[in-house]
Amino acid sequence: MTPGPVPGTDRIASPALVHTAQAVAAEALRAPLREVRARVVDDGRGALAVEVTSPLTLPVLGSHVLPGEPVLATAHRARATIAERLGAITGRKVERVSLTFSSAVLDAPRRVR
Repeated sequence: MTPGPVPGTDRIASPALVHTAQAVAAEALRAPLREVRARVVDDGRGALAVEVTSPLTLPVLGSHVLPGEPVLATAHRARATIAERLGAITGRKVERVSLTFSSAVLDAPRRVR
């Protein structure tokens, strides 16, 4: 026998939404988490509007590796990924994602330990 619904409410606090948006954006943009900022606002109809400020991750200069896509294509893909992943994690509709690149960082290869 399955138990019935338990009375009460479920709520995701604003700081949890912001930290989740930052983590999702950092992953989508391949940017350091500590340098990604997010602002999450309820649009008044139950959907979320997300504003992300992040560095643009570029290949190491002199490595002769060109970015796989132009910056605007990277931004468009990242916005779609952020909206999709944040919506899947929180269960809320993400209506809008605004992305601002504030600086550039080099995508240095990581050492294997």
